[in-house]
Amino acid sequence: MTVSSENTVKYKLALGFLLVFVLYVSFGVFSLMEIHTLSNLTKIIYERLLVVSNAALNAEINMIKMHRSMKDVVLSRSVKEFEKASNEVNKQEQLVYEQFDFIEKRIIDADERNLEKSTKQLFADWKPIREEVFLLINSNRRDEAASITKGKGADHVAKLEDGMSELTSYARKKTDNFMQLSERRHSIGENISIILVLVGAFLSAVIAFFTVKHVLKIEKALFNERNELQIALSEIKTLSGLLPICASCKKIRDDKGYWNQIEVYIRDHSEAKFTHSLCPPCIEKLYGHFLKEGD
Repeated sequence: MTVSSENTVKYKLALGFLLVFVLYVSFGVFSLMEIHTLSNLTKIIYERLLVVSNAALNAEINMIKMHRSMKDVVLSRSVKEFEKASNEVNKQEQLVYEQFDFIEKRIIDADERNLEKSTKQLFADWKPIREEVFLLINSNRRDEAASITKGKGADHVAKLEDGMSELTSYARKKTDNFMQLSERRHSIGENISIILVLVGAFLSAVIAFFTVKHVLKIEKALFNERNELQIALSEIKTLSGLLPICASCKKIRDDKGYWNQIEVYIRDHSEAKFTHSLCPPCIEKLYGHFLKEGD
């Protein structure tokens, strides 16, 4: 494996690990953002919509109690009973206004604000009718007071109940819408999380595959190089140490105790090959007389 190809593999592996890192960091950031969004939706649902609908329902209940207390005012037969019933009316009236103030602080859109204002104004318009009843009672005109309470007063209370019911229904409808939005966001978040996890797992598997493949390739290359080296070493024959050589015929004794011609021994124990020739002294010794005759 060349240095260039090895650097390319390292670059690809580093890039793959960087992608996985970026992917999981993105997944973490996305998860935190979804948790924050769902937390805000839950907060809106609980602190605003559900509370508003409950406050509107409580205000409606207090209005019904006021209407009943107005009947007690009409039916009172003593100053003590009249004061008790009228005090109860004033108490319930204060509670209703507190509920309206509570609702007003938690309204989230213009339509709901308009409903709250119109219903609150309708409630305020009820006060002159009640005051008229009180004046008639104080003037000992109970029949006229009862007639107003059963007629005009009851009709006005019915309108108030319709207004409060509409406000309650609107708040509950908004609650349902936010619940559906929360469910959709939760579903989208789940799907995206699954996709990110699957993509991360796929990239991790790809990186693991190429990493193992690269390691196996390197291991195979090292194995081949080792085999080639062993073959090369086995083919290399060198002579070293003390060689027993005959002082007379110059034969060399091998490891098995056999005496070999020096050229045979060297040929078998090295890469050297012999070609026969004669040195000048040997030429003179062997063929000198032929050379002299030629002269």
